[in-house]
Amino acid sequence: MKKIVLPAIAGLLLSLSFPNTFIPFVYIGGFFLIFYTIQKSRTLKEALLSVFIAGFSFSIFSFYWIIFAVTHYGDVNTAVAVLMFLVFASAFSAVQFVPFGAGMYYLRRYRYAFYLAPFIWVFLEVFREFFPFTGFPWNLVGYTLTYINPIAQIAYFGGIYIVSFLAVFLAASIYQFFMERGVLSTGVFLISLVIFTGIFIWGKHRINSYTDTGTPKNVAVIQGNITEDIKMDESSRLDIINKYLFLMKKATEYDVDLIVLPESAIPIYPLYKPAGVYSVYFFENLRDIKKPIISGFDNVFYENDRIFLYNSVFLIDPSGKPVDYYSKIKLVPFGEYVPFPFDFLRKLFPYLEGYDFYFGEEKKILRYDGFKVVPLVCFEAIFPVFVADFSRKGNLLVNLTNDAWFGKTSAPFQHFEMARVRAIENNMYLVRAANTGISAVINPVGVPVSTLNLFEEGIILDRVYLRTEGSFWNRHYLLTGIIFTGSFAGLFLIIIKTRTGGAGHESNNS
Repeated sequence: MKKIVLPAIAGLLLSLSFPNTFIPFVYIGGFFLIFYTIQKSRTLKEALLSVFIAGFSFSIFSFYWIIFAVTHYGDVNTAVAVLMFLVFASAFSAVQFVPFGAGMYYLRRYRYAFYLAPFIWVFLEVFREFFPFTGFPWNLVGYTLTYINPIAQIAYFGGIYIVSFLAVFLAASIYQFFMERGVLSTGVFLISLVIFTGIFIWGKHRINSYTDTGTPKNVAVIQGNITEDIKMDESSRLDIINKYLFLMKKATEYDVDLIVLPESAIPIYPLYKPAGVYSVYFFENLRDIKKPIISGFDNVFYENDRIFLYNSVFLIDPSGKPVDYYSKIKLVPFGEYVPFPFDFLRKLFPYLEGYDFYFGEEKKILRYDGFKVVPLVCFEAIFPVFVADFSRKGNLLVNLTNDAWFGKTSAPFQHFEMARVRAIENNMYLVRAANTGISAVINPVGVPVSTLNLFEEGIILDRVYLRTEGSFWNRHYLLTGIIFTGSFAGLFLIIIKTRTGGAGHESNNS
């Protein structure tokens, strides 16, 4: 029973350190139990089972909102949704936790093997940015510490991945100290506390000494607060259009340089020919706004007798004319398209019926009057490397999303925290327009200077500064990866030269 209960508790403790619970440092207890069960496992099978249970438990408590989304708005039978979620939880554990357990099981024979744990964990997190399908780097372990904003500042140098490294390193040093109490393990434990404290002090200074630089611009962020059942109701299209027109006209009463609307905000197809009555109505009324607008649209058009559907962000000039657009590259598997070879799932899940979205092909900066907007659609904002590469030629991050699918679960809070860290990583203002929240203007040190909370209708009016200098992370993320890999290789060679019998390891014959 202990072999099941301890890993299950470990997964729960890890999940409690993420939004919106954010219980400080409880994740350390989770890693402690994972390390302990790996160390005490008599066989590889036993070790893999324990870490699988930990990952499965973590998935249940961290991603339960998937069931809510597909049952409430996907019209999926609850039993089918639960079954699908259990498959997802198993797959997530197999991608992150099981390889970690296997690596640590084989390394545990070396005395200081658990100091390699941060490297292995982060390697697997980077892998998750690209696999499976378009990647799923949701709830990386670094987000257990980013709520301490001074600690989050080191993302400027190494992205969220360096925060993840710090989180696991702290947990590993505590585990090694308590299980061995040797001179070296005590020293490393004390050093980890000094490093953590030093980062906190430096980060606090960075936040307190921050001053805005760059070109000032006034932005208006519109949060329409339109629930998903209304968005999906064809008879509500005119009401939705009128609500956004009203809010935009209200925003023009102030001196704004750009109006930002959420993902798929307006239920029309800007490029579809011939233009529908709602499209004509919207663009005719848009002429009264006389401000540049960035908004999300479901972008449908015909080309060579084929129909194409994209999730796009359009830039509309003050005359009401669409002048450029970007189409989402990082599509949500089983949400916006069905990956090969899972087409048969359409019959099980009604919301998958119909057309798949096409992948965008170019990281396109939207430019207007000094703005070089980096448009991030929905969960594109959770990809550290993707955003770092995208932001190199931009001066303002804009995240358009529709989190209404998640209701009042923890998902909108998790999504917001991940987007917030992108501002620190890339040393830029981030403007976030979310249909039902959380919308915000976030400065380059990750401070939300203006917010609209969940299920509030309103307008954010605030100033951003267009910055072009970027950060160490977005200029040198490849170099960061090389340094990280080299450090791992060096430490690995040192550790394997030490005597066998790791912390708490009673036998080397297992």
